[in-house]
Amino acid sequence: MYSVKSSAEFISDIRNLSEELKDIRISSVEVDRDKNSVTYNFICDKSVSDVLRRKIAEKAAENTAPIFSAVSVNVKKIVADEKLINAEIFRFLQENYMSVSIFLKAEDVSSVVSDDLVRYKLRLTKDGETYVLNNGAIAKLNEYLSKKFCAEFAGATEIKPEVLSINLLSDEVFESELQRIEYRTIKVENVVPIDDEFMGDSAIYIEDVRDGEVTVCGTITDMEEKETKNGKPFLVLRLDDTTGKISGVYFSKAKTYPKIKRLQIGDAVIVRGNFGEYNGRKSLTIDKINRCDFPKGFVKKPRYKNPVPKNYRLIFPEPATGVSFKSVFDLNTELPKELTEKVYVVFDLETTGIEVSENGITEIGAVKIVGGRITEQFTTLVKPEYPITAENTALTGITPEMVAESPKIEDVIPDFIKFTEGATLVAHNASFDVGYIKRYAGLSDYEIMNPVKDTMEMAKILLPDLKRHDLKTLADRFGIEFRHHRALSDAYATAEAFIALMKIRGDKAEEKIS
Repeated sequence: MYSVKSSAEFISDIRNLSEELKDIRISSVEVDRDKNSVTYNFICDKSVSDVLRRKIAEKAAENTAPIFSAVSVNVKKIVADEKLINAEIFRFLQENYMSVSIFLKAEDVSSVVSDDLVRYKLRLTKDGETYVLNNGAIAKLNEYLSKKFCAEFAGATEIKPEVLSINLLSDEVFESELQRIEYRTIKVENVVPIDDEFMGDSAIYIEDVRDGEVTVCGTITDMEEKETKNGKPFLVLRLDDTTGKISGVYFSKAKTYPKIKRLQIGDAVIVRGNFGEYNGRKSLTIDKINRCDFPKGFVKKPRYKNPVPKNYRLIFPEPATGVSFKSVFDLNTELPKELTEKVYVVFDLETTGIEVSENGITEIGAVKIVGGRITEQFTTLVKPEYPITAENTALTGITPEMVAESPKIEDVIPDFIKFTEGATLVAHNASFDVGYIKRYAGLSDYEIMNPVKDTMEMAKILLPDLKRHDLKTLADRFGIEFRHHRALSDAYATAEAFIALMKIRGDKAEEKIS
């Protein structure tokens, strides 16, 4: 049985051919499917003779699967020039660490070449240095430079004085400090007082509810009478005004109790109360209830929408790190144009529960696919406004302590909107994750208009032989590493499954054409 050596073993064999090749590295491998050939591109710090080049080609041929009819090698001499290195460091940080590059100038990068080791220094602001060190940027930069140049790299940081400059007329100031607040209202009909004849007939959309005193209306979709420990009756109501759903607790009053008892599921009411935490959950504590008719032909008014933010502010994307490398020899299908010509953001959420209107997000994990490759990741824990139960923790591994210092969803959503700009959203059982994102985006006056693809629905169509179409089953089918239930690992698994499904769909489309 034919086996391919690992890349480490392969390059070790090449270096053992001659002392001149002790620093040789693979820069890329090119596969030509039409010619059924493979080309290895090497970089080396020394010129390589034709004799040595032929020996390299022989080793490459030994390590290449027999399915390839032709194997060739290119060896390019690369000298670690300081100016070239500085420019490459600056470019890498600009493309992969925007939060750092904002305050980084070309002259803030310096390097010194000494034999096989290159030492470089980054002059950063205090926040920039913290970000670089906490996110492992130096290690990633070292790894990248080692593949680009024939040398080992060691990076360090130096703090430079911060210069604060704010344009008070900038869009960013207006976006963060002068954000528009708008409450849309529903005018109910035929109000019949139960608690308050002066309450009026105007209620805000449930979708727009924030903490504090509110007046809302809706149809009763669920109702249960309970008693306190002291025997006092109270109602738990669930209202739906077509823009959203809300749960409320109403403590009965002796003089209105007979009228309240006559309320039924399907009745419309307008209520006033305080929205906040009740028994550890977000709920409406209702003070006043009146009957009413919900307006016929009600059409939801669009809310003012914020534009996509110009810059990331809190959660910044990073280079993809969770992709398992697969040899070019495993590549047996071309990527379809629909996959390579569009940008996709595959995402997954962890939440405090299933019901969107009564639960919060505890974690967001997302990856971006560009040109058919997973290129970036976006991830953060989120401090929810709903409690994390022991059941949640058992399922996701996320504890209340883990999110205690994490940002709230309203602080995270703008950066997620920025990350998904111009992309098609992809999720497994997409209605769940997209429903959550749309809800919280809406609460921050953003609108999700991205096209959506669902890997579960794709799997049902493309893999009808599967008895189940959950993510674990799909991952097993494609040999994808799966560590359920954390958002980023699920996003990676979904992204790899999506790419595999798109390949299958592309192959089936070609079969129909031929």
